[in-house]
Amino acid sequence: MDETIRRARLQLCLFTALVAVASLVPATRTEAEPLVAGPSVADSLKKYKFLGKTARDKGDHADVVKYYASLLTFDNDYHLGYYYTARSQLALGDHEAGKKALLAAVALKPNHANTNLLLFQVYAGQNKPDTAWAHLGPLMAASPAAAPKYQAYRRTIADLYRRAGKIAIAVTHYQAIVSDATMPEAKRQELYELLAVLHDDLGDAAQAILWRQKVTGDVQGRVESLSKMVDLQIETKDYMGACATLETLTLIDSAGRYSHFVRMSDLGEMSADHAMKLAGLEGMARCQPKDVATVATIVQIHLISGDLERADTWLDRGLRQTPTDAQLRVMRGDLLLLQEAIEDSVIAEYEFALQDPNWAAVAQQRIWQIRPPETKEEKSRKDFFGLGDSSDQDDVSDQDGN
Repeated sequence: MDETIRRARLQLCLFTALVAVASLVPATRTEAEPLVAGPSVADSLKKYKFLGKTARDKGDHADVVKYYASLLTFDNDYHLGYYYTARSQLALGDHEAGKKALLAAVALKPNHANTNLLLFQVYAGQNKPDTAWAHLGPLMAASPAAAPKYQAYRRTIADLYRRAGKIAIAVTHYQAIVSDATMPEAKRQELYELLAVLHDDLGDAAQAILWRQKVTGDVQGRVESLSKMVDLQIETKDYMGACATLETLTLIDSAGRYSHFVRMSDLGEMSADHAMKLAGLEGMARCQPKDVATVATIVQIHLISGDLERADTWLDRGLRQTPTDAQLRVMRGDLLLLQEAIEDSVIAEYEFALQDPNWAAVAQQRIWQIRPPETKEEKSRKDFFGLGDSSDQDDVSDQDGN
């Protein structure tokens, strides 16, 4: 019994000592023990949404991009995060990043109206009516009741097609627009006249007459009034306003279209507005398709700016009218060279232009830039080693045979 009590007391002492030692050793976390929890994902989302909205309200676009980028690391399926980011990137001038963010947003929510409208504006600004319409058309189809509010956007699409020379497609859009019962009568009359002009351009005289018969009111009086307005706008240096008025005149004054486009081009030259000058030149070329000099100027502008697609379009248009024009054939060679076409096809264009004395020297220079002329030393070396023209070799062979 005493031994049992003594053993129990000894065990108690040992246990007490172990507890005391353990209390002196810093505790370590085992894998089973949880970490101290940080802010939850929900809290982080709430935080960055708040910061992002605050930055939007302040118009601080750099902070908008920063906060929504942080938010998207927690929830990359939040389509509005991409949409708000895109708006600010576009405002900051980063158009490619903005377009990329918009495409991410529309992939998550294809029917989001504001995202599609912003994409429409981006592609319209890049003169890509097909892609722009791909984002506007479904919106109008999904909500026919709201379609009238989109008509201004559709007018932009129609104008882009018209300026690109895709008249038949432009006509389908203009006809859809003019059928809107809510359209102001003045705008409707303008479109009636425009549709008459476009059908005339397409060679459909019967349709041109039908549309012109719809025109009512004093068109000539309006032409005179707008012409005077252009004078005043130029006098006050409102060049953009003058250009817009001239464009209206080209739509309603079919008899004076060419002169209005000439004036627009001159105005662009005077105000150093290259886009305005180009719009005027392209209008002149559409009015007078055989005006090869104007077409060549347009092609040259597109080649210099690197817009090879537009250059190709206008070259085709010009060569359909005058396929033997030497200047256009030289430009075709230049375009093929920039497109890295095979060498023989490039030289073939320049060789065709050699037939025109006015362009022969230019064409020959282009050929020599690709295939430099043989120097005297090179010719002498070939003659010495018997590598001259095959005809020369044949002559030598004949002489040897004799």
